[in-house]
Amino acid sequence: MAHRLSRLAAITLCLATAAVGCASSNGPSGPPGTPGFDFFGAPSPSDDDVDPWFPKVEEWQGRMQAEGKRLPASDRSLRGAEQSGKLLQAMGAYRDEQRVTLARQITNWSQKIARRYYKWDPASNDPVYDHWPTVGQLLANNGDDCDGLDLIAYQMLREFGFPQDRVFRAILRRNRDQANHMVTLWFEDARDPWILDATGAVTFQMRRFSQLEGWTPTKIFNERAQYLANEIGARAPSVAQGE
Repeated sequence: MAHRLSRLAAITLCLATAAVGCASSNGPSGPPGTPGFDFFGAPSPSDDDVDPWFPKVEEWQGRMQAEGKRLPASDRSLRGAEQSGKLLQAMGAYRDEQRVTLARQITNWSQKIARRYYKWDPASNDPVYDHWPTVGQLLANNGDDCDGLDLIAYQMLREFGFPQDRVFRAILRRNRDQANHMVTLWFEDARDPWILDATGAVTFQMRRFSQLEGWTPTKIFNERAQYLANEIGARAPSVAQGE
């Protein structure tokens, strides 16, 4: 019973942390609904009002690169092959199908693990002093809050060979209270990525961004690049997947 109560307390604490803003920082509230976004807008290093996350991401990138992590090779998938035909199509379809299945498994597993290794960060709502760990620091510390636990899903996608130019971390802002949360985005579709939320504060299931209500993407980044997410107009919600 004590173990169950401990796990329940961890889940409750994680959700409460999202309410005050795991990624920490405030910005203007986005419009309701499910608008479309250009997830890869140019960052703004000299404009804090437009892009308050630029120095934070840049500092984290520097530590990640200094850590000496080897990045997976660029995607040498069948998409770049010159040949065409039914065999090529069948192999590509099977690869894509298995990637989705694996990503769902990673989402479910990362949420179970995150509950066990959640650690409260007293500076989680401070945009200056809130510390975003690298993968090495997360492992050395044996846990973190959502800013670090997001790396579980992010790193597992990378270690299973998902293309490095399609896996990104993202800061999402909750529209009703401007709280922030960190998730991983897998851009199988450049306009409508999959959301992998290791702590479950935004979604307990892997789902397309178009299926998510009440959250606005603000910052997209990985070790090598960072972008602003810019709204490009409303779109109709897609048919729910993975319910």
